[in-house]
Amino acid sequence: MSQDFNIEVVSSKSSLPILKVNNFYLHSKYDPKKEAEQFANSQFTENHVHILFGYGYGYFANALKKKCKENEHLLIIDPIYKKSKDIVEQKDFEIIRDVNEKTIENALNNLLKDYNTNVKIICSPNYDRILPKEYKIVLKTVKEILSVNRIFFNTVNYFAEIWQENYIRNIFHIFEDESLSVLEDCYNLPVVIAAGGPSLTKQIPLLKEMQNNVLIIAAGSTVNTLLHYNIEADFIVSVDGSIVNYKHFENNTFENSHLIYSTKNHYDIRKQFKKTAFSFIPAFEPGVYDHVKQITQKQLPTLLGGSSVANYALVIAQYISSGPIALIGQDLAYTDNQTHAKYNKHFANINDDYKENRGTFYTDGYNGDEVLTDVAFLSMKKGFEQIAEVSSKRERLYNCTEGGAKIKGYTQIPFRDFYGLIDLSGEKDIHPIFLENTLNESDWEKLCCRIQAEIDIYLEIERLITNGLKYLDDCLVNEKFTRKILNELEKIDKKIKRLFKKVSMNSILEPIIIDTMNNYLPINGETEQQNFKRVHKQNSSLYNGFLNATKLSKVYTTDLLEKVKKEKLGGM
Repeated sequence: MSQDFNIEVVSSKSSLPILKVNNFYLHSKYDPKKEAEQFANSQFTENHVHILFGYGYGYFANALKKKCKENEHLLIIDPIYKKSKDIVEQKDFEIIRDVNEKTIENALNNLLKDYNTNVKIICSPNYDRILPKEYKIVLKTVKEILSVNRIFFNTVNYFAEIWQENYIRNIFHIFEDESLSVLEDCYNLPVVIAAGGPSLTKQIPLLKEMQNNVLIIAAGSTVNTLLHYNIEADFIVSVDGSIVNYKHFENNTFENSHLIYSTKNHYDIRKQFKKTAFSFIPAFEPGVYDHVKQITQKQLPTLLGGSSVANYALVIAQYISSGPIALIGQDLAYTDNQTHAKYNKHFANINDDYKENRGTFYTDGYNGDEVLTDVAFLSMKKGFEQIAEVSSKRERLYNCTEGGAKIKGYTQIPFRDFYGLIDLSGEKDIHPIFLENTLNESDWEKLCCRIQAEIDIYLEIERLITNGLKYLDDCLVNEKFTRKILNELEKIDKKIKRLFKKVSMNSILEPIIIDTMNNYLPINGETEQQNFKRVHKQNSSLYNGFLNATKLSKVYTTDLLEKVKKEKLGGM
């Protein structure tokens, strides 16, 4: 912030100090405290995170702070805070002076829990006049953060049951396959990550030239474009649990490619691959590592990826090889008004209606231009940039897409120049340590015992929840929680919580918990009766959600047990 500010502390008619900046008064010239109280009353919204742009002399901040309850937070952004020596430093407030996307994102995400999007931006009087550029940055950054949060929440909510089914059914494959950890630091080869953006097709001829000298990792749906050009990737990464993702694979049999899949990947994709496959756990999956270890006796690596399969492909490339890594087809934009590379099953030309439905906008492009993108692509782009930020060897990351959006943190070079970095003296060998399957009937029998133990846990959880619902029904007679019922519910909650830790249900429970926490918030001035009805509905909703989730998980686990018996133990 290079502009100069003429900051004066002057006295109001009520003898209280106020700020005047570049001839703009930041508070009432008469009574700044009364003004702040009225301002807070009109601007404050219950159960929200409030972002106040402009601290001034602190009147507005203090008035808003007084109205905040336990679940409400106040974040202050003010580039000119403390530029006047007369302003007393406030330790009770979080105040951001450096207005940039990363600082705001970090501060806001620390305050937003459970994918919350209840955020209100409040501009102190005249701050948008003295700092118009900075205010626009705040508005843009917060809008993008909330858009990404909405996508994450909608994804978690939509895929909850699908992910749970995939995870449980994938236990069969995880038990039989290898942990990705056997490939950690296995190679020193260059890696090319092929993604499905429109720019991919122009890189295909050069990819064919170098395919014997580099590891080719295909990101999910990219496989059909590569197969059309007779390129079968060494590794294909798949993390998506949807049936739509399975459709990309269902008509193909992969004789040479190795599948690398997440625990929530669509379980039927595995059967399309003939070679050894490798599994891993996506980050932010509490309890999955311990559960996988307990039930399969295997330790899977936990990888921090992002919102797209290509994000994970990059993390995996760094995990298995020490060589330079090139991104191709990573447009993150609608290059030439196209959604994907040709021969991708999602390929389409977009029109104005599509753009409107997707809420498209322009962002900085690879070639210094502006390119058309949307919030989903923006989320993927942030994923790549975050991966680069934490990489210990960022210098080996190259964006060779030659189109699409600019990705910060990557060296941009033409794909031909990346080819120039490659040692062509010998062909690659990607099979140095692949292991033979040594499982016997006894191993599968032991797995069956562990699966049956899980089914027994689900039955116990069902019993406890059913009892809890009966206690809640008993409360309705007097519209009151008696001490006895509260004690019984507390005992049930503790037992359920302990049992949930013995199984893996986080993906199916998380949206239920988020929903009950966010949709039954207290209202200001509610009566005792209103409080009872709200809390009763909240607990009933939570228990019924838990009960349905448990029953579904039991069905999937029972099916898994039958599959193991049928296919590995002769139907015993």
